[in-house]
Amino acid sequence: MRGYDAKFLDELKSKNDLADVVSHYVRLEQRGQSFWGCCPFHHEKTPSFCVNTVDQFYYCFGCHKGGDVINFVKEIESVEFPDAVKILADRAGMEIPTVEIEDEKIKAQKAKKEAVLAILKESARYYAYNYRSGNCPEHEAYAKKRGLTKDILDKFGIGASSGYDGLPEYLKNKGFGYDDMVDSGVVSRSAKNPNRYFDALAGRLIIPVIDQLGTVIAFCGRIIGNQKNVGKYVNTRETIVFSKGKTLFNLNNLKKEKNERGLDSVIIVEGHMDVVSMVAAGFNNVVASMGTALTKDQARIIKRFANNVYISYDGDFAGQKASIRGLEILKEEGLDVKVVSLPDGMDPDDVCKKLGAAAYKKLLDEALPLIDFKISILKRTFDIKTADGKRKFIKEAVKVVASSDSPSEREDLLKEIRDITGITYESLKRELEEFMTGKPQEAAPEIVTITGKKATQAENFILYSFIFSKPYTENVNLDKLEFSSPEAKEIKDYVVKELNSGEKIKPNLLFDALDDGLHSALNDILKIDCAEVNGLDEAKFFNDCVNSIEKENLNEKIEKLTKIYASETDISRRRDIAKELKALMSEKTKNR
Repeated sequence: MRGYDAKFLDELKSKNDLADVVSHYVRLEQRGQSFWGCCPFHHEKTPSFCVNTVDQFYYCFGCHKGGDVINFVKEIESVEFPDAVKILADRAGMEIPTVEIEDEKIKAQKAKKEAVLAILKESARYYAYNYRSGNCPEHEAYAKKRGLTKDILDKFGIGASSGYDGLPEYLKNKGFGYDDMVDSGVVSRSAKNPNRYFDALAGRLIIPVIDQLGTVIAFCGRIIGNQKNVGKYVNTRETIVFSKGKTLFNLNNLKKEKNERGLDSVIIVEGHMDVVSMVAAGFNNVVASMGTALTKDQARIIKRFANNVYISYDGDFAGQKASIRGLEILKEEGLDVKVVSLPDGMDPDDVCKKLGAAAYKKLLDEALPLIDFKISILKRTFDIKTADGKRKFIKEAVKVVASSDSPSEREDLLKEIRDITGITYESLKRELEEFMTGKPQEAAPEIVTITGKKATQAENFILYSFIFSKPYTENVNLDKLEFSSPEAKEIKDYVVKELNSGEKIKPNLLFDALDDGLHSALNDILKIDCAEVNGLDEAKFFNDCVNSIEKENLNEKIEKLTKIYASETDISRRRDIAKELKALMSEKTKNR
């Protein structure tokens, strides 16, 4: 129970109806006693995500995620168990009891996290006070130049670092240790003098990074002045509470905006100051990545807030071209993506300040769908005035057109390419058809199999490891692993029998011991070598194989029981099945 009293967790779940909680993130439709919707954890067009309101559990038949209301919040909000409990407790108006933790390792981790968060909170106070003390005229001048009002400064908690020593001394006087300061990311230790500690963002304008729970988890520092060979923006390093790839700047205000007024779209920009300026201009649906390319985790976070996304990166061609991968990630998560074309050399901050909010709104209205944006990038990449450039453009443009699932969209795009190149529509259509019909199908990653049928690489490698008595097999019970291949099952049964008898397996004698029909399968197992695990550590690869099979076995059991539950009419039997399902889902959650 993660340290919480079972009675408290039962009450927490009873006051947070699963369907009600899920409906804040997923559009649900009732079918009988259950609700169905498109899974929020993977992209799908046909609903396979089921919410059982009677027994209060969810399950996706597509990605196999499942659990209770706490696990749902944990997954959807990308938070740890205690934070999920806090979210639900706040929702229900419940007070969280003090948790007694017995495990020393967990206790130490919890203490470290609490210390880091406390330091970050206190650092935010220090920076804010420092800015407002009147001792940072350069920072104030910069903020004034950027048009940052007091309301905006307060909204984002913007502060200032005036030197190297102020923050470490302040935190030391507050009773914090240097090791915890360093672990928080706000303080660095000198490489030349281990006893020297300094502000990691010394001299910069400071912008706190706040998560969806309203907690300060990091800082971004903007350089003041025109210093050379120094990054304009610097984030505090990754810590126990901060991961760049799982964080979006301004998420706390985005969540507030959705709760108060609702959201139909999210604008993604590159920098923290872009966000600040756009919020000041009246655009409250803006977030920024943390100086890295967009990740799947960030895309999934965005999907929780809206299905429509605008990418508004800097107006230089290189930046726009580089943004395509991020766009693809968003599309893969089922988001409707459009690209805002900014004037060359301008960023969103420049547009809002120099041209005004109305001008930026017009650019949003004129934003290009992803596929049209790709064509525009190709148009600027190749010189279509030359025969060679035109051929290259058409070749790449046809690939883009082929990626569309809509025949009418493909037709419109071909006409656009016709107008750009002067090539007839019929010629382009023939080229598209040739490409689509002759296009090599993306083969699923080839897996080494025992017979070329259903056995997986995992089964192969596990059998190989036991046959050759690898030391990393000692703590695994082969007999309990359920294989899918009939051949693998037979070979496994023989290996288990030999191991139980205490006999050391001699690979060269297996052909005599096993039926002729298994020899081909056996050959494939025995020829496995390290190269077939892509240079990975054998022990790690073996454990991954075991975990993969155990996970699949568990998913199959859950799916089978869920189907039985759905068709069962006897109330008593349904309760028994529900208990089994809860136990299996609990086991699945523990093994993640």
